[in-house]
Amino acid sequence: MGTSEAHQLPMLDGWHVLEASVFVLIAAIVSFFMGLRLELSLIISGIRCFLQLTLMGHVLDVVLGAHNRVLVFLMTIMLLLLGAYEIAFNRARKTFHGLFVAMFFILLVSNVFVAVIGSGLALREDPFWEPSKFVPIIGMLLGNSMGSVAMATEQCLDNLSDHTPVLETRLAFGASRFEAARPFAIETIRISLVPVIMQLSVMGLINIPGMMTGQLMAGTPMRDAVVYQQCIMFMIAASSTLSVALAVLASDFPTQY
Repeated sequence: MGTSEAHQLPMLDGWHVLEASVFVLIAAIVSFFMGLRLELSLIISGIRCFLQLTLMGHVLDVVLGAHNRVLVFLMTIMLLLLGAYEIAFNRARKTFHGLFVAMFFILLVSNVFVAVIGSGLALREDPFWEPSKFVPIIGMLLGNSMGSVAMATEQCLDNLSDHTPVLETRLAFGASRFEAARPFAIETIRISLVPVIMQLSVMGLINIPGMMTGQLMAGTPMRDAVVYQQCIMFMIAASSTLSVALAVLASDFPTQY
């Protein structure tokens, strides 16, 4: 009885969220006094976070409770569409025709492929689309790869735009399009994957991941939480690398130089 009570989480409601929103206001106040002009962005992002998580909670409650593969598929497609939209219209400062469609298929190929293989083989889920595992995994992979993809797309387009004379010279001397852009593509991929490598390096040493913390708070044994987090981190590294490589290829070919 005592052990179960010790692991019981406190009941939280909207008032606790309102109290926690003070931290966003603190960040906005710091921005105001430093002249960063990020106050409105911080407040709007905080409101978006609250509304989106609330809506996501209701949707996930239905999807996880139904245990229906069709709902899991639809949920996955919705997350991919939202991720592609966020990259194409909110995160990428530079764009090209068909960026949204390209981002959708990039996220589909890289994240769903890794999620299916990782869930079915590494995590031994049967079926692999088990809603309580597969949907959160897709969300984590997308959340981590989106930033790298947006950075890679923007960096690649910047390189191609800033080094147009160099590229034209290489093409004039007989280099193929791939050979001409290859050095810039490699540098872009290396830069975009630095945050992923850094995250892997400090995981468990400095950073205690949120998923592992959540599992421990829910009463999951320490060993299981650690192993699960290790598998997820390796899946994140793979999906981010695939996403960045595909994003650089997509950014290269539509660009005329």
